[in-house]
Amino acid sequence: SLSCATCALLGTGAQAAKPWDIDVGIMNYIEQERNTGIELLIDASRALSGGDRFRLGLQLDTLTGATPNGATASNVAQTFTQSSGAGSYSVEAGELPADDTHMDTRLAVEAGYSDQHSPDLIINYDGHVSMEFDYLSFGFSNGYQIDFDRHNTSLFLGYSGEYNRVHPVGNTPTPLALMTPEGTLQNRGVAARTRSSAEGSIGLTQVIDRQSLFQVRLTRSHFSGYLNDPYKLLSIIDDQNTSTLGSTVEYRFENRPDSRDMDTFYFAYKHDLSSAVFDLSLRYSEDDWDISASTIDIRYRHRLAAGAFIQPHIRLYKQTEADFFRHSLTVSEGLPEFASADTRLGAFDAVTLGISYGSPVIDGRQHRFVAEFYTQAGESHPRDAIGLQNQQDLFPGLKALIFKYFYKTQW
Repeated sequence: SLSCATCALLGTGAQAAKPWDIDVGIMNYIEQERNTGIELLIDASRALSGGDRFRLGLQLDTLTGATPNGATASNVAQTFTQSSGAGSYSVEAGELPADDTHMDTRLAVEAGYSDQHSPDLIINYDGHVSMEFDYLSFGFSNGYQIDFDRHNTSLFLGYSGEYNRVHPVGNTPTPLALMTPEGTLQNRGVAARTRSSAEGSIGLTQVIDRQSLFQVRLTRSHFSGYLNDPYKLLSIIDDQNTSTLGSTVEYRFENRPDSRDMDTFYFAYKHDLSSAVFDLSLRYSEDDWDISASTIDIRYRHRLAAGAFIQPHIRLYKQTEADFFRHSLTVSEGLPEFASADTRLGAFDAVTLGISYGSPVIDGRQHRFVAEFYTQAGESHPRDAIGLQNQQDLFPGLKALIFKYFYKTQW
């Protein structure tokens, strides 16, 4: 079958069936001078009669540290009101404005059922619930895998949907309204807003020969509702007074369009080189916010003795900026309809370098270790910077270390 061919390419051997397959993972994410995250994953699946399979998943993660709030660094110290309106935090001159009171914990539960409807048709059903102190999400997906040509060709059709409820601390801010000092009336509206998404995919997997296969997939996504980040700000810059040109005058909350359409193309190729497996994937996406993103991911899994492996990999990412992305606004230009200084919507390049080691599989048990280094860089000194802004880094880079450990067993 196609799944067997894929397993062969990945170097995993056939094992005796066991009632439950258990996967446990732990991730530690460490940003330089910013956030630190810890994530725990538990996944349990069981083969049922007739080729069906049932799966349960649990994910718990927590993120603490200093999260950039969107404002730009300044030549003087800056003070920002916390989202509750009852407190504030400050940053020194020349320092990236970041909320060091940030802490977030998320719990997600997933369930899935794979129905071997016939020898050539598998139907997958999945659902999840995700909870944070200021966020609630429900989602589902349904996929159909149809096999042809003695399972050498597979067609995939799928769709998914998600409903999210955002209830930020201090209620949702009024779009592009002023950030006011602590203890004063805050420019905030309703306690909660909603957003939703829908997605449809079509894909093809083709076995080329005994050593290689490829996969292509097209995905159309639609997002609607409250798409703002309620914790992001914009700096309003003085562009009128010579003595204070480029200094920050005030801060306003961001505002984004309430809909977003995205198209994604994905291609993957795997080739068995006898002593190793070469894995290449390409992803390209573009949306009506004018963001286009390209990803190249290359992995080389070298087989070691007794079924162990070592796998270096590199991932290259490039993104253009949204048409409403602004590192700051000026006093004289007035307020646009949409504006955001969230660097996730800006133009940047990113590189991930990593290496994985998998131990031999003994009695259905395996250990896997992953270490990655991530770096991200944008335009630190854009041409439209004004006065004192030219002394500041308007798109600070990001560096992070990521460590992962996975344990697989059968019970």
